[in-house]
Amino acid sequence: MITKQKQSKKTMPKVHLSRLKFTILLGLIGLVINLYPIPLFGNAQLIVGNAAYVIVAILLGPWYALLAATMTSIGLFIAWQSWHIFVLFSIQALWLGFARRKDIYSLYADIAFWLIVGMPLFYGYVVMFSDMPGSHLTFVTLKQAINGIFCTSLGSLLVTFIPQLWQWPSKIADSQSRPFNAQLTYTFTQILTMALICSALLFNHYFIDKQQNHLKRNLEDTATQIGIATNKYIAHHQTAINNAASWLSLSSQQDQQWQNMLSRMHQNYPSFITMLMANADGNINAASPISRLNQQKIAKGNINISDRDYFHEAFYNQRTYVSPVFQGRGFGSDPIVAISAPIYQQNQVVGIIEGSLNLNNFGQFDIKHGVDGISMVIIDNDNRVIYASPELGMAALSSFTYSLSGENYKTILQMINFGDIDNQSPEYVFTQFGLDNGWSLYTVKPFSPLLKLLETQYLSTFAVLVISLIITVFLIQTISQRLTRPLELIAKKFSEKRTDFEDEAVIIEAEVPLEIQALHSSIRQSKRQLISYQLELEEKVAIRTFELEKANTKLKSLAERDDLTGLYNRRYAEQKFASIQEMCQRTDEAMTLAIIDIDHFKDINDSHGHLVGDEAIRILAKQMLKSFKRDTDMVSRYGGEEFLLILPLCNVLKVEAHLNQFKQQVAALSIPTAKDDKTISMTISIGAVMGNASYSSDLEDWFKIADRNLYHAKSNGRNRVVTSMQPDAPLQATKL
Repeated sequence: MITKQKQSKKTMPKVHLSRLKFTILLGLIGLVINLYPIPLFGNAQLIVGNAAYVIVAILLGPWYALLAATMTSIGLFIAWQSWHIFVLFSIQALWLGFARRKDIYSLYADIAFWLIVGMPLFYGYVVMFSDMPGSHLTFVTLKQAINGIFCTSLGSLLVTFIPQLWQWPSKIADSQSRPFNAQLTYTFTQILTMALICSALLFNHYFIDKQQNHLKRNLEDTATQIGIATNKYIAHHQTAINNAASWLSLSSQQDQQWQNMLSRMHQNYPSFITMLMANADGNINAASPISRLNQQKIAKGNINISDRDYFHEAFYNQRTYVSPVFQGRGFGSDPIVAISAPIYQQNQVVGIIEGSLNLNNFGQFDIKHGVDGISMVIIDNDNRVIYASPELGMAALSSFTYSLSGENYKTILQMINFGDIDNQSPEYVFTQFGLDNGWSLYTVKPFSPLLKLLETQYLSTFAVLVISLIITVFLIQTISQRLTRPLELIAKKFSEKRTDFEDEAVIIEAEVPLEIQALHSSIRQSKRQLISYQLELEEKVAIRTFELEKANTKLKSLAERDDLTGLYNRRYAEQKFASIQEMCQRTDEAMTLAIIDIDHFKDINDSHGHLVGDEAIRILAKQMLKSFKRDTDMVSRYGGEEFLLILPLCNVLKVEAHLNQFKQQVAALSIPTAKDDKTISMTISIGAVMGNASYSSDLEDWFKIADRNLYHAKSNGRNRVVTSMQPDAPLQATKL
């Protein structure tokens, strides 16, 4: 018997080692796969390696799944540099593992996990610890849930369709058999889930690529149209200033008559906020509208523009000049872009003419395309804003600050941030267009609507998945019930003792396929033969049963009990130890093993006879049953005057005191003798070991330590209790 127990104990570590090797192997596979997540759109990626710990959870339970999840998360941490995956995926692995212990199908459990725990937890993490914009939250949360369900579906299908996995001897067995319709429904659910998610991912990929190409073309076309229109707008007004300068150069009128000419010309070009003329000294001698300038100041030459770039470029460099944006001074204070040209008389420059473009007029191009949600920004050579769509919130003359974002995003679009320039999450997609005069035109569109579109697709996918699963469960259960109900009816009728099958035959034949009808007919014939044998056997069995019950009761008593004390014997104690140790180990509890020996028992036998010695053993046995009376306590006579005591689920801090109390109770007992009604007393020595049940599954390991402690108790004078505690023993445990 001990040999069989040793063999069983040796096989258990082999099973654990096999499971551990399997877990590490799958964890490493998942780690490597997760180093290369599959990009979908933007920063969304498909994680496939997590299917590794799903398989471990299905086959081995929660703790092995936790180890595998930690290993696979390392790969994602290297790829993403985000610690949340260790928490999220570890919780998912434990959830699936404990669901497996409850015989809950993994796919059903995972859907419940993401609805109840996963999505709220991930959403909370992103809100508290990430700088991701709010417009991204719903999308990435939905994507995370669909990705998790995809991995669980993949792992479940691998376990279902790879016989080596579901036939593996070391895997966790179901606590109870599952109905046929439940198994059929779940198999179809797995296949449907995988098919729906893969189809949705492919469709979403095609759809978003199409949307990106459409948006890119739209932005480029818009930028080209606005850029061409802007070039024409600027060129038109450059031409106007050139023509005006040429006309004034050819005119014989004097500068004092230029005011009327300038006012009439300004009426033809209302896009100029103001227009002016200045003489060779830079003094303004004509302006339009004249209402914006004090004529007395003009007459006195008090307004001078000789320090302006547009004067220098036109007068000294003698060229038509388009200035960067700047703040007007004196003659209006608007942000303006000046277009200036020289005025000649007798082949000498005598002054300039300048027109200040109304920057708000660039909005006429913006209005035409704003209906598409596209905004625009025009930047001059000094990187300052000339015009920006109102929704962008950029003031004219402000410095154009931006950052290119979305470096790790999978997209064909260029992305840019104007607000939160330190954030890699993109605010806008854009296209840049260079104008003929060196300015830059940006056409931009918010990135969030594209995410909202994809978010809607994922939400639709999730909704279709849930609805499809509900419909599938209903349909498959209906179909499977139609198949299994006749079989159940046949089994029920077959279990009955009567031989009349005519009634159920009509029912069976009316609703089942031909194969089941043939099975039913064959069973009916077999049952008639079996019943005749059964009646004969029942009579013989009834006679034998009574005899066997009496014999078994006697044999069991002989096999388990000691004749003298009525306690369990050594054989039973050794058999029972394995189950006691396994129970304590499963709940991570402490246990105690003690050896009790009667001091100087040989002297009692020699002095008072063996009958008194036997009585001493019986009295000690009764006291042991009184002191150790829990249902879980194991009290046995191990041999001669030696007793074995096993105390599972004990409090290691109180065991020694309890044993000392028992020792004192034994010392107070009286043992009658045959001489003159005299009594004697006895003392005992106890050697005990206390520790966590996981210390060893081998009784010999515990017995050696307890026996060594018993030796010390006897060597130090007897009537003692010597205990020791293993290093892994807990400080607290359940009550003794």
